[in-house]
Amino acid sequence: MSVSFSTLVQRARPASNHATSAAFRDVLRKLPPTNVSALGNGVRVACEENPLSKIATVGVWLESGSRYEPAQYSGASRVLEKCGFLGTTNQSADQIAQAVDELGGQIAVNVGREHTYLYMQVAKENTQRAVGLLADVVRNARLSDADISKARQLVLEEQRLFEERPDDIVMDNLHRCAFDSTPYGVGSPLYGTETGVSKVTADQLRQYRTSTVAGSRLVVVGAGGVDHTALEKAAQQHFGDLEKGSNRLPSESRYVGGEYRLWNLRYKTVNVAWGFQTCGAACEDNVPLALACEIPGSFHRSQHEMGQHAMHRVLKTFSSLDHSTPTNTHFNEKCIETANPFLQTYKDEGLCGMYVVGRPAMGGPGDAGVMVEVLQYTIAEWCRFAQKMLHDHELAQAKVNLKAQLLFNMDGSANAAQDIGRQVLHLGRRVPLTEMYDRIDDTTGTNVQEVLQHYFYGRKPVYSYLGYLSQIPNYDWTQHWTYKYWY
Repeated sequence: MSVSFSTLVQRARPASNHATSAAFRDVLRKLPPTNVSALGNGVRVACEENPLSKIATVGVWLESGSRYEPAQYSGASRVLEKCGFLGTTNQSADQIAQAVDELGGQIAVNVGREHTYLYMQVAKENTQRAVGLLADVVRNARLSDADISKARQLVLEEQRLFEERPDDIVMDNLHRCAFDSTPYGVGSPLYGTETGVSKVTADQLRQYRTSTVAGSRLVVVGAGGVDHTALEKAAQQHFGDLEKGSNRLPSESRYVGGEYRLWNLRYKTVNVAWGFQTCGAACEDNVPLALACEIPGSFHRSQHEMGQHAMHRVLKTFSSLDHSTPTNTHFNEKCIETANPFLQTYKDEGLCGMYVVGRPAMGGPGDAGVMVEVLQYTIAEWCRFAQKMLHDHELAQAKVNLKAQLLFNMDGSANAAQDIGRQVLHLGRRVPLTEMYDRIDDTTGTNVQEVLQHYFYGRKPVYSYLGYLSQIPNYDWTQHWTYKYWY
């Protein structure tokens, strides 16, 4: 007996009873807790111990990134990170590489807008050595002229690679437009500027390192086969002499909204992101906002019958799978490639919205009329959530999806370490899954609508466009879309 795949998908949908069961709560309580302690100088040690694991992830998380850079030296944090691996006052670049290989050979580094982290995955008996190596890289970069010159070249190469990734360009432009050019704001260029990287000096790097590598701004994180007492001892040994410093923001971001258009006729796609201002990471409104993002969920044209939300069904009408008219190419150029909601939170601000990638319509060169319709429709759906109707089954599905996302963050010590570092820097602790599930269960449709009416409905939006653009209306018209409802 044959059964259509769409029928199977519908049968696999979660039941309306989406609340966390008592049996599953018992399972959640057995997850290793995250213990957080602090040294006398403010350095925090956060550890999730798993005695059965033989692999440990240990790392250093810092309140350091693009928003803490002076405007004239934009890109300093990335130059400093490169210098740390080119040699320190204690060991050369070859010795650092050899030490990494001896400890397991897996190291990850990331410089973000507010947070910078370095972590290693090592055998559990090598955790103290790993902390020592990371501390040396973070604190003791020698900052010679040759190292700085090479680091500049590496960062400029990263900038060139960044310009080849449309997703990153669109989101970076969205931040830069949303928060204008506010000094020390979230809108600072994520990869710095070519001028700023070229101008950075050793003295400026030392000053930046002194201001950001401070006790109250640093968290030593462990997950997996890590003993909290041993990790705390290693943190005391390698970071105990740091000055406490201050973890206050240099200044608050100033949201202004607007639009950023970047034409590129070589692109075969039209990339559009729209967003609105939200609250900081510590605000409880983030749970309803996260649920709002899960209501439409992520769409990709290849999923076809798996996209069951109303928004997905509309987007699929522009997909090559439903719109397979003969063309000279293997795809229909009217299709929508992806449509993904996003919620990015920072210490004092946040951005929420949707990112849509599609292809120009076939009516003429650069005809983006289809993208305008899709852009209007996605905003109209959010207006429906906020103002008219949020169906119970939509909220139930969103709760199941959000709970699954939180559970996936527990998969592996590396994912756990990243979650711990981010939450401890933002909240001062890691929120247990049982508490988060309670918050999700307690959130009602009215809560979601009230939060959206406060942050989204009738507020000034921000847009970022990239690619083969035309027929995109001007901002004076589009800024009123969040007031309207098209049904």
